[in-house]
Amino acid sequence: MPDAPATPVAVSARRILVLGILAGHVDALSFAHLGGLFASAMTGNTTHLSAALAHANWHYAVLLGCVLAIFFGAGFLASLARLRWGATNGIALMVLLLLVVQAAQFGAHARLVELVLLPALMAVQGESIARFSGNAIQTVVITSNMLKCASALASTVALRCGASTGPALPAGAILLPGLSWVGFAGGAMLGALALLWQAPLPFLWPLPWLAILYIDITPARPGN
Repeated sequence: MPDAPATPVAVSARRILVLGILAGHVDALSFAHLGGLFASAMTGNTTHLSAALAHANWHYAVLLGCVLAIFFGAGFLASLARLRWGATNGIALMVLLLLVVQAAQFGAHARLVELVLLPALMAVQGESIARFSGNAIQTVVITSNMLKCASALASTVALRCGASTGPALPAGAILLPGLSWVGFAGGAMLGALALLWQAPLPFLWPLPWLAILYIDITPARPGN
């Protein structure tokens, strides 16, 4: 469920940090396991797709096209589900997808399962919770969060200097997108360390974070 403006910034900060860590962790694992494909960075995948088409690399282009289509389709369905049942079911689905991906690591089709389910997982995350204390923030898209943080900081400086008379920014307009960026970087570091150390069950590492998030948002009423 999208957060209402009344949601305390501290609560939104906790949620956005957890989601940022998850997205970074999954993106790092997917980049390594899928040969340079991203689970969440559709900008990068689109660039790779255009390059693959230009070089007539049809096999790679088809893989990228599938990733983009899966992400879009899962985002559409996750958005419908959120509007009908709320965000908690999206979090539960994310847990299920991670369990399936980890179980697939013991079989012969691990890469295929990751190719299908990891983009779907990131799309579900992006559509389950996308508003934090009145701020629209996508936790799976870091570029826009960097710009939002920079823009909010610039607006604040301009207001303080009397160079702007625009409306006041929502609470957390600087902190929250910046925290998403920091969380994503930290999660990517964890994913990279999991690969470096060849740690067991790397796709299950985010489960405690999702459990915290699920408990955190469960008491929220529709529209909170």
